[in-house]
Amino acid sequence: MKKGGILNPAICSLLAELGHMDELLIVDAGYPLPPDGHVIDLTLTPGIPRFLDVLRAVAEELVIESITVASEITEFSPKLYQEILKIVGDVDVDEIPHHEFKEQSLGVKGIIRTAEFTPYANVRLLSGSAF
Repeated sequence: MKKGGILNPAICSLLAELGHMDELLIVDAGYPLPPDGHVIDLTLTPGIPRFLDVLRAVAEELVIESITVASEITEFSPKLYQEILKIVGDVDVDEIPHHEFKEQSLGVKGIIRTAEFTPYANVRLLSGSAF
């Protein structure tokens, strides 16, 4: 048994498979999931698990080179946006319209769906390199 960190075996496996420049989505409960995507669905009840809790856990284990968010988050969920920035630290942040975010996210390596009900609680993480 693992002593700590992420315990979910599917997430552990997905993170271990990510290489430099691979992309991972962490999304809210309402995000449209592609029919052929590698989706890890964590939804239990509304708000459990929360988006920020999942992002925080992933950020502790993954080298994040940059992130992309929907530009609408700054207007509709500014507190969430500020928390995202605190969690990911000093990385490049790209803000694009939500429709472009969805279009550009079709080729990601994996998607983790949370039970978050906050508008635009979606982030695309670009995996970095540890060396």
